Amino acid sequence: MLRLREGDRFLMFGSDGQEWQVCVENVGRQRVHARVEDMIRQERPPAPYMELGIGIVRANRMDWAIEKCVEAGVDSIRPLTTAFTSRGSGDSAKRMERWQRVAVEAAEQSGRLFVPEILEPMSLDAWMHREHGRLLFGDREGQRWDKAREMVPSGGRVAFAIGPEGGFSQEELAQLRAAGGIGVWLAPNILRTETAAVVATALVRSMQE
Repeated sequence: MLRLREGDRFLMFGSDGQEWQVCVENVGRQRVHARVEDMIRQERPPAPYMELGIGIVRANRMDWAIEKCVEAGVDSIRPLTTAFTSRGSGDSAKRMERWQRVAVEAAEQSGRLFVPEILEPMSLDAWMHREHGRLLFGDREGQRWDKAREMVPSGGRVAFAIGPEGGFSQEELAQLRAAGGIGVWLAPNILRTETAAVVATALVRSMQE
C-alpha cells in the first residue's frame, strides 16, 4: 500500500466470496483513499463445508499447518487439546491473533475469496460431540479413502480430526468411533500432524464439484 500512487488500481476482497477492483484517489501520510469500481470475480462457498480439528503442536508447526490447510481449501480450523497435545499458551489471545493472520495471508496468497475461521481451542471430547455432519479422523487402522468417501456427503458439513504428535490415544480412538466417527487411513508412512492435516484437507476438497 505504501507504494501506491493516485490512479493506481489494485484488487481487494472482503472474505465473502467477492473480489473488487479499487482505484486510488488520494494518498496521504497515514491514509489512502480509494474508490471501489467493478466486481472482478465471485465464488460460491465450497462444498462440503470442512472443519479441521487439529491437535495443537509446537508454534512453528501449527502455523505451517494452518497456512497449508488454508491453501488446500479448509473452511474452518479448530485447535484441539488431547492426551498428547503440546501444552502451553494454546488458547492465548496473541496466538489466536497470529493464527488468524496466517489464515488471511494464506488466503490472499492462494487466491481464495473466503478466509477460513480459526476457532477457539477446545478439548477433543467436547468437539467430537458437536454437530459436524460427517465426522472423520486420521487412523492408521482406518478405511482407505476410496471406501470412506462413499459415506461422506458431497454437500453439507464434514469434520476431520487429526491427532497431535503421538497421535490419538487408544481411549480417544475408541471415543471417536463411539461418537460415529469414521477412521481414515491417510498414508503408508507415519505422517507429522501438519502433513496429515494437509492430506486430509486435500482428500475432502477433492470431492468438490
